Parts: sequence; structure tokens; C-alpha cells
Amino acid sequence: MVNDRFIQLLTKKLSDQIDESELAELNYILANDEECRQQHDFFKTYWAQDEQKYSNEALLFHRIRNRITIPEDFDDADSKKSRIRRLPLLWRSLAAVLLLGIGVFAYYHYSWQSPGAAKTGNEAVTKTPSRTKSKIYLSDGSVVTLNSETVLRYPSSFTGLTREVYLDGEAFFNVAKDHAHPFIVHAGKMNVRVLGTKFNVKSYANDKNSETTLIKGAIEVTLSDRPSDRIILKPNEKLILNNKTFKKPRINNNLSNSEDSDTNYSLTNLTHLRSNDTTIVETSWVNNELVFKDEAFSDLANRMERWYGIKIKFKNGDAKDYRFTGVFVKENIVEALNALKLIEPFNYKYKNQTVSIY
Repeated sequence: MVNDRFIQLLTKKLSDQIDESELAELNYILANDEECRQQHDFFKTYWAQDEQKYSNEALLFHRIRNRITIPEDFDDADSKKSRIRRLPLLWRSLAAVLLLGIGVFAYYHYSWQSPGAAKTGNEAVTKTPSRTKSKIYLSDGSVVTLNSETVLRYPSSFTGLTREVYLDGEAFFNVAKDHAHPFIVHAGKMNVRVLGTKFNVKSYANDKNSETTLIKGAIEVTLSDRPSDRIILKPNEKLILNNKTFKKPRINNNLSNSEDSDTNYSLTNLTHLRSNDTTIVETSWVNNELVFKDEAFSDLANRMERWYGIKIKFKNGDAKDYRFTGVFVKENIVEALNALKLIEPFNYKYKNQTVSIY
């Protein structure tokens, strides 16, 4: 019978939390117990299918659960049929025990050791610092990728007629379809309502604009100060909401200067870096690319602060209006600034994680 110590050690190894002495103990067990060796090989194979690490405790539980729960009507070629169906009862029992062990371990590890994840009652909160991205699997199967300096509040499990989350920052949503329970993202003054789609929401408090970008499906956006207005986005459209001044828009989607209103927004198409390029500026961060097109230096500076984990101060006010187009992937902050200097004339001083632009 597989013992509890083996399960504990295997859980730590799969979670990259095992130390040298524990690894030696696990290797000894594997060398002297055929049954444990079979279990180790099985779970190692399934775990290796997804090696990306995320920062919320629910995902660790979710990853293993998905690997040991196979629909009975699953149909595939003989060479690809799930190994789980051929497991004896003991293996299935062990899978359940290991699942519980990993779930408990993940809860304590991430709740107490990870500064980016917290949990209160039925609400979970995930925070990503600068220079960091994270991915969250919600209880309904939706997947959310968080950009740097982002906070997402979401229920540990969805109940009621809607699925609602609260965003401060930027996130890319791949929402699981559930027509009976609409998915709603509350981000600043925007409330984005969907049934199942892929879209990006950016709502940083220090940015002059908030944006919702639709990649696939359809979404409806309402504004907290004008709930009667309903803005429907189609694929490849972007809603831009001004965070400073608010005036009522005309029906033709153009910005309006009507005197009797308090909302200001516009609808545009997605931004491609080049006319013959598939790179989408609004969602390039998901692919670890900082892409900008004809962007003011003041706006780009906000993104660079989150991207590099620095602060940028303008001593030269004219430099704020410089406009840049480009792509940063592996460049460090010094290399990025030197590249920008080739386009517009400015000097800078970099000290103590602060850049001063002269």
C-alpha cells in the first residue's frame, strides 16, 4: 500500500518545493517500491504536460483534477486513449488521495507563502507586481491572464445568476461559455458583460484612458455613471474610455462634446503594428512583447514602469509629447531608452530604479 509519506514527498516534488534530503528519501522509496515507482511515473507524465507556474492556489488543485477526470465517452485513437481508464482501482484511489494532498498543500503554500494571492471567505484576490504576469483558472473554467501591477478579485466558486469579477489593471479573459450565467468584469467605470468570448480589459488608475478590446465573440459594455447606455463591441473593435473627462457620446460612435452629458468614449478598430502584420498592439503583452505604435512618451512611460518595475520622471516637459513606434522583447531598461533616443532627442539619468528624462 502506498504510504502517506510517499504522497507528501511526491506532492512536494511536483510542486518544486522539495529539498535535497527529501528528494533523497523519495528516490530511496522509488528504488525499493515498484508500486510507488509506477505512481511516480504516472503523475510525473501528467504534470509535465503543463509546466507553467501560476500564483493562485486553486490552479494547482485544478491542474491535477483535470488530469484524473476523463469523461467516460472520451473517444480517440488507440495509441492516445487515456491511461487513466486502464488504471486499477488502487491507482484511482491513490489519484484521489494525491489530489487531496496537493490541494491541501497548495492551499497552505500559496495562502501563506505567496504575497500575490490571498483568500477571504468566498473571495480570492490575486495581485501581480511589476515585471510579473500570472494566469488564473476560475472555477467555471474561464482563464484570466493578468498583466503587471494588476489586482483581480473573484469568488472561489461562482454562485447565483451571474459570474462577476473585479479588475484593477489589465487582464486578458478567455471566458467559458455559460449562456445561463453571464460573465461580468467590473473595471473602473466599465462593466463588461459576456457569455463566452476572448477579450482584453485595461483599467489602470494612473492611465488617462481605459480600454476594452474584443478578439472573439461579442461583449456589452455599460458605464457606471450612465447605466442606460449599452455599447456593443464586435470582434476586432476597441472601446476607449477617457478617465478624466466624461461627456455623452453621439450614436455614431464618434466622441461628442455635448454639454448635457458626462461620458466620453469612442469605438475604434484594433491596432496592428504594420498593415501586413498580425501583431495586435493591445494584446501583445500576453506574448511577452511590449509593442507601441505612434504612442506618446508619457503614455509609454506608464507601460514601461510596469514592464520594468521602475519609475520614470519627466524633467523635460516637451519630451512627454514625443511619439514612438517599436517593439521591446528582451531589452533591458537601458537598452530600451537608448533605442528611443535614436528616434527623439532626450537625455536620461538612471539611478535607484528611477529614470529622469531631461
